[in-house]
Amino acid sequence: MDKDRAIITQVCAKIAADLTDKSTDVDTRLGEFATLFSTVSDILMESIYGETATTAPTLAEQNSKVVSMVKEAFNAEEVFTPNASAGVSVKGQQHGPLPEWLIKACKRDGVTLVYDNRDGLAANPKRPSFKAVDAEKAYWPPRSR
Repeated sequence: MDKDRAIITQVCAKIAADLTDKSTDVDTRLGEFATLFSTVSDILMESIYGETATTAPTLAEQNSKVVSMVKEAFNAEEVFTPNASAGVSVKGQQHGPLPEWLIKACKRDGVTLVYDNRDGLAANPKRPSFKAVDAEKAYWPPRSR
């Protein structure tokens, strides 16, 4: 993201934060902030560059900055929850979001419950990242080429 777009994004976040109703609960504030930020960003980006923020080429980078600004503004921690729509759950503690390759492999194998072993990979790198609870299946990340 170029410097001008970064400044515009920060201004949009500040405007959205100022317009957000501070007397409501956190979930309502986050939803209101997200809606306001998106609307303000689209208006400013379209009026300045002729494109909305959602069509800008650096949307992922912009979204990560917005997430960090929201964390700072609300003193919040990011919580990872299992993707319920994927049909794969983690037994025990989950260490981050489930990767797409795992969800695809579990659907292929008919596995719905896995152990998340990613926390112990530093001590034993040959250990699988995920292990099926009810089946003799183990899942390692795909090798990069």
